[in-house]
Amino acid sequence: MNWKVSKRMLEKLYNSNGRELRRALFSLKQIFQDDKDLVHEFVVAEGLTCLIKVGAEADQNYQNYILRALGQIMLYVDGMNGVINHNETIQWLYTLIGSKFRLVVKTALKLLLVFVEYTESNAPLLIQAVSTVDEKSGAKPWSNIMEILEEKDGIDTELLVYAMTLVNKTLLGLPDQDSFYDVVDCLEELGIEAISQRHLNKKGTDLDLAEQFNIYEMTLRHEDGDETADPPPSGRKDRRRASLGASERRGLERRRSRRHSVQNVKSTLSAPASPCSQSNPTFMLGHGQRIEDLTEKFFGTIYPE
Repeated sequence: MNWKVSKRMLEKLYNSNGRELRRALFSLKQIFQDDKDLVHEFVVAEGLTCLIKVGAEADQNYQNYILRALGQIMLYVDGMNGVINHNETIQWLYTLIGSKFRLVVKTALKLLLVFVEYTESNAPLLIQAVSTVDEKSGAKPWSNIMEILEEKDGIDTELLVYAMTLVNKTLLGLPDQDSFYDVVDCLEELGIEAISQRHLNKKGTDLDLAEQFNIYEMTLRHEDGDETADPPPSGRKDRRRASLGASERRGLERRRSRRHSVQNVKSTLSAPASPCSQSNPTFMLGHGQRIEDLTEKFFGTIYPE
């Protein structure tokens, strides 16, 4: 009978407005919390498409209700699998981190973190979503993340930490050189090096933020083959494998970052420039984690009872 309940829910969401729509959206999280079996039927009935359509036309208050409901959906395996197979949901979340409303941005970042940490194979799906959204708007990939890091709307340390953590977690999930450097080179083109150095050299920088920038810098130096650099404490100990076909294209020379190429003239001759866009990356099998653990980690205080 849950499919009938799901159908009625979708009809109400599509056909309501004003206070009636507000009540319907506000109650979604509790409905999914009370009946986990309903999540599967809701996803099968294209409920995620409905939420995104309603959310795209709604104000920030309604968007917050939808994000709360989406967080509850992602608690369950069926719900997370639904999101994994519905890239439009990830595209919408990435779009929302460019919102002018702090709570919307914060919640969207947290949901993306839950998504990326769930399994390594989700990192390429986020990259796909980022490329799709930014290409449609004519922006360079990762522009929404960089706007947060550039503090265009004022200093907000918490958002900076979440944004930089999302960058690091995404890079951690990438198995090969090309997918890694495609992301890194886009970030470098957008000025992440200067932002990183500004925070790391500034007195009083938040410790969590400094840690995330240090992880990024250590990861990049380690991947570039800097023998003086230690691998990041929570990252890969070995450098990434060459991408399929890369060895034939470049000979024996490993690919390195744009930063490394600029700093080393010799490397410039052998390291190709990276396009600041991503095609569909190679997938790898990831290691799943308990969704409850990830959600509790990022949403300990976001969902008051």
